[in-house]
Amino acid sequence: MAEVVSDTAVLELAGVSKTFDGVRVLHDVTLAVRPGEILGLIGENGSGKSTLIKILSGYHAPDPDARVVLGGRDVTASLGAGPVRTGMAFIHQDLALVHSMTVLENLRIARFTTGFGGRIRWAEERRRIRPYLDQVGLGVHPDTRVGDLSVTEQALVAIARGLADISEGENHRLLVLDEPTAYLPHDGVERLFGVLRGLSEHGTSIVFVSHRLDEVRTLCDRVVVLRGGELVGVVDAGDSTEAGLLELMLGRPSEELYPDQATPAGEPLLSVQDLAGGAVQELSFTARPGEIVGFAGLPGSGYDDVPYLVAGARPARSGRLTLNGSSADLATLTPRAGIGLGIALLPADRAVSGCAPNLTVTENLTLPTLAAFARFLVLSRGKERRAALEQSARFGISPREPGLVLRFLSGGNQQKVLLAKWMLGEPRVLALHEPTQGVDVGAKREIFAHLSAAAEAGAAALISTVEHEDLARLCTRVHVLRAGRCVRVLERAQLSPGRVAQAVYAS
Repeated sequence: MAEVVSDTAVLELAGVSKTFDGVRVLHDVTLAVRPGEILGLIGENGSGKSTLIKILSGYHAPDPDARVVLGGRDVTASLGAGPVRTGMAFIHQDLALVHSMTVLENLRIARFTTGFGGRIRWAEERRRIRPYLDQVGLGVHPDTRVGDLSVTEQALVAIARGLADISEGENHRLLVLDEPTAYLPHDGVERLFGVLRGLSEHGTSIVFVSHRLDEVRTLCDRVVVLRGGELVGVVDAGDSTEAGLLELMLGRPSEELYPDQATPAGEPLLSVQDLAGGAVQELSFTARPGEIVGFAGLPGSGYDDVPYLVAGARPARSGRLTLNGSSADLATLTPRAGIGLGIALLPADRAVSGCAPNLTVTENLTLPTLAAFARFLVLSRGKERRAALEQSARFGISPREPGLVLRFLSGGNQQKVLLAKWMLGEPRVLALHEPTQGVDVGAKREIFAHLSAAAEAGAAALISTVEHEDLARLCTRVHVLRAGRCVRVLERAQLSPGRVAQAVYAS
């Protein structure tokens, strides 16, 4: 499906395709971005979103006959020349900031104004960046170290840098934001959206890439949907429904996202008493076989500390854990001991804490269970590869090539690898923090199905997340934390997204 290109468009794409090794992964994409518009871009992993963004940024060259026009000027041949020449700035999920440098240095590192003897005119540089910090509502001093800022403030610094870059170029300006909210708390998302709306009102065009359909429908003016490398729909966000967008993304009527809830039975499999650590104060809870227990709260409440404390990944001050008859002092529990007890941790920051991105899929899958593939201290590569192939098939990991380096897989497929890794060891407890962060709806559905299957097999799961609907649909019980203490427990009969949100935000 091609959109008619507008004569007044800020950005025009005409016949943009991309072929790798004879395989076309992007098919004849034609669309336009209007002045001051916030255009959403959605699609499953592998739909072509990342390829399209990489073409615009100059990382990939499009196939011949493609045309990219910005403000009436053909920039196809100069897409890799940078924001000053193209008028496009890109803010990626990882923000690409240098945390050891100041805000000023991150914005101006390549363009400092110098005076006599090559000395940097620091006062002039601070005045130069202040308008961009003001545009994003960031009142920090330019000499503040970026690593000392909150994650929301860091995202605003990245946007300010993008504005600074494109302001020195052409009059027609475009910001491309690729999953900018992945690591932001709820209040950070609202703050970011306010900034983006303000920029839009003042004429800056924005392309907003997200897996979260609620964000796209809330923020954007129109939504572009890619599927299988083709543009299959351009819809007005205000007239869209989540079910309608899902059907466009998937190519079929959307199935139920959440599996049937397991029915827990018997005595508690896991018991945690008087847990304290991080922001958590004296938290006690249990989980029976087949039970998924949720934890929710505002940033700083401690809800997101729980999985790490239970798995021994963060030091607890006190607490006692009993799992399947074995007890452990949480103040001395180590990650290795936690794994030995049967606890598997899936952290939110998979690239840093959850995987070895430069190792292969096979190496990541078998890392915690290597002993099972060795005899007399000699690793059986064949046995290891067969297990990796079986897990790849079972968890729908694509491409199904265990020899690939993990970082080359999409975010959703990386997350499936990490879940499959722990399932090889048949854990008794899954401790999960934001298990579907940065993955598309298809991968999200598959991850939930595997969690449900583990629960049906008798495991227990602990989930800490800001996704209130996930908690309401998956959990048998949700603990709401405030100032480190559990202030409310919602049982299954009480659970709904609205009730979870009300419990979290109620004073």
